[in-house]
Amino acid sequence: MRISLGLIMKDLITTEPIFDFLDNADSYGHELYNVIIVYSNKIDDEVVIKIRKRINLELIKINEDYDMYEQLRMQGISQKSIDDILKSDILGNTGKVAYGRNRNNVIVKAILSGAEVLFFVDTDVYPKLLVGEKDGVPEYKDVDFFGRHMDYLKLENVAVTTSDYSGYYIIPPMFFEGMEKLFLGLQKQDAYDFVRKSLNGNNGMNYDNYYNRKVRETNKILGGNVAIKLSCLKELIPFFSTHYYLDGEYYLTRGEDTLLGISVSGSKKYKCIDIDTKIFHNTYGDYPNIPDIKRNRNIRDRFFYASMGWIGRNPFLNWIQGFNVSLIYEEQISAMKIGSKAIANHLRDDRFLILPTALELSYSSLNSTIFEYNKLLNAWNEISKKINSRGDLIEDIVS
Repeated sequence: MRISLGLIMKDLITTEPIFDFLDNADSYGHELYNVIIVYSNKIDDEVVIKIRKRINLELIKINEDYDMYEQLRMQGISQKSIDDILKSDILGNTGKVAYGRNRNNVIVKAILSGAEVLFFVDTDVYPKLLVGEKDGVPEYKDVDFFGRHMDYLKLENVAVTTSDYSGYYIIPPMFFEGMEKLFLGLQKQDAYDFVRKSLNGNNGMNYDNYYNRKVRETNKILGGNVAIKLSCLKELIPFFSTHYYLDGEYYLTRGEDTLLGISVSGSKKYKCIDIDTKIFHNTYGDYPNIPDIKRNRNIRDRFFYASMGWIGRNPFLNWIQGFNVSLIYEEQISAMKIGSKAIANHLRDDRFLILPTALELSYSSLNSTIFEYNKLLNAWNEISKKINSRGDLIEDIVS
């Protein structure tokens, strides 16, 4: 099968971790078809030359890939659908692009380029497994990253393979009175016990189950460790996320991969498999230093923007799963009014006081989010059907 490796970067200024994954593929005898990178700011020409010496490189600059837009128009796809699925209307003012738009650019480019399977990895993950520590030294294991995914993607009914990460959890170790309320307001209550115990335990560390794999079906997709059989996407829904504006700043909503997971789990034809292969995630960029949210401004920033992103996602997530949105809102806003004050006091960071206002805004904007979702559905329906109807690469590539 023709395999593409996709990454999202604001700036393409390093070969890391691209070369790590290319080296991994070479080590285990996998030939990648191309690398696709979507970026929104700048590129280093020397880096581009280095990558192209090793592999075919497809570059997408958000809002400026005129060749791709023309290819789609030549397929009979409307400019409206191109704009609705590929372009960012806030990039010029903010330098930001919704996560779903970035990923959908890579998907469309992969299909047009002739790829059959698209791997997404993040810029802070690596194709190795953190399995433990020995005498305070991290212990890694090698992994056939592409092979692990492809073993399951070769099965006819498997559309997506994914897994979690080894390394520090995205919520750093902390505990304070009112934290349970905060997590309820963020809709992260399932993580409460793990985070609370991590402060006096493993500091929020996750290890790979190297000796005890538990492969299973899932609807939880991790966008930095995922592979997608592109032929299946004509019957599924790709990535979706939005943004919202509050007090002079645009915030990107999280969970763009949630929709794809729900789409696969609702399919009678396809499955998503968790291959239980937790590649290493250098979550805070300085592993093995223990994350300290009180002393490290970067970690506080990361958690604040993650919180704003979860808040922006949650109303839509609850709606699309058929939950009672009004009831959940009442429970969350009550908890958040307590939890936001608690964490602002704990971290001495008044930014967190805005969380209840963000939650109110997010729920009040649900109809607008649903409207954007329907625009995505219409655009993807047109793009996937028209490319397919021309015989363009979705079904007709022979492995």
